Amino acid sequence: MLRGLYVAAEGMAARQKAQDAIANNLANLNTTGFKADRPVFETVYERHLYRVQGAQSQPIGALSAGAILRELYTDFQPGALTTTGNPLDLAIDGVGFFAVQTPQGVRYTRNGAFQLNAQGVLTTREGYPVLGAHNQPIQIPQNAAIQIGENGAILSNGAQVGQLLIVQGNLAKDPDGYFVGAVQPVANPRVVAGALEASNVNMVREMVSMIELIRAYETHQKAIHAHDETLGRAISELAKV
Repeated sequence: MLRGLYVAAEGMAARQKAQDAIANNLANLNTTGFKADRPVFETVYERHLYRVQGAQSQPIGALSAGAILRELYTDFQPGALTTTGNPLDLAIDGVGFFAVQTPQGVRYTRNGAFQLNAQGVLTTREGYPVLGAHNQPIQIPQNAAIQIGENGAILSNGAQVGQLLIVQGNLAKDPDGYFVGAVQPVANPRVVAGALEASNVNMVREMVSMIELIRAYETHQKAIHAHDETLGRAISELAKV
């Protein structure tokens, strides 16, 4: 009886963690370059059951201690590209990430909403320098007309003044929404100037997932209630014996 309570409680905790991830996806529906997180569940402490008759045994199924949230993985499917007309808005068409220098070290992002600071350094909206060749910030001459080519080359008055560092690799999302991990440069990146990549969150998919999680959570709640009632009756009846 108590096993059922533990299994149901474990299932509720797993669905609650998954629900938090879905809620975060929806909160970033309009965040440029955002990549959604997806929950993966697994059963734990599963063991096989057998019917034993004399010296013979026959498998009759399996018994599990419930489901847990094994991991949250990041969905790297690209979002739609939206034209902005701003020459410093950049999107990557295909694989790759921009590299930026943050206080925590080099991080990677698909958010190409860039700007120039007072020193002429290309930065993110948070003020983090965008990195180019040799992991160095990109310096652009003051008041110069710039053009960014498909290969990530930055031109000013026809002369190349920088090269965007576009990388790919085994990346994981950090708490700030950037990515971190081992990377290598993309051989032939395709950069689209004057455009931004939208979030890859699909509102309909997230709402359906949220409803499924709520239904599963409610099912576990009902199981706990049923076990509680059964235990209550058992205690009441035993007291009469």
